[in-house]
Amino acid sequence: MKTILSTDPGDIVIHIEGEKIVKIEFAKIKTSQIYDDKSKKFYDIIYSFLFGKLERVPITCFDMPGKTHFAKKVYNYLYMTEKGTVISYKELAQKVGNEKAYRVVGNLMKNNPLPIIIPCHRVIKSNGELGNFTPGIEWKEYLLNLEKYSIRR
Repeated sequence: MKTILSTDPGDIVIHIEGEKIVKIEFAKIKTSQIYDDKSKKFYDIIYSFLFGKLERVPITCFDMPGKTHFAKKVYNYLYMTEKGTVISYKELAQKVGNEKAYRVVGNLMKNNPLPIIIPCHRVIKSNGELGNFTPGIEWKEYLLNLEKYSIRR
């Protein structure tokens, strides 16, 4: 099952299995909002997180991704970051105990199945540049702007 939240840059597609969000994708197309009785709860949660006052998506709505202990630590640390803040790949690696693993952190961000929930858009380069974002830099800028983060040019 899935629900679609339409935003300015395109659609956010939320995939649901059972009572959990299992994947979030970004599409460059814009359709209309799509949800049904079963998926409306998840639509509302993501909507409230993006546009309302919800600080983070409740952990009961998803399973923490990551196949290794290190990956789970990275995703969990990032999950707990505050809206409107950023952290560098290197800082994130340091915070979870391996300062030299910043490239591993980058790969984890690239393969994050739950962007928005695990806010990989908040991870930037050490020099303050935005860095990459798999769905496209316009999505990263859009999400950071929603969080009132001032993007340096």
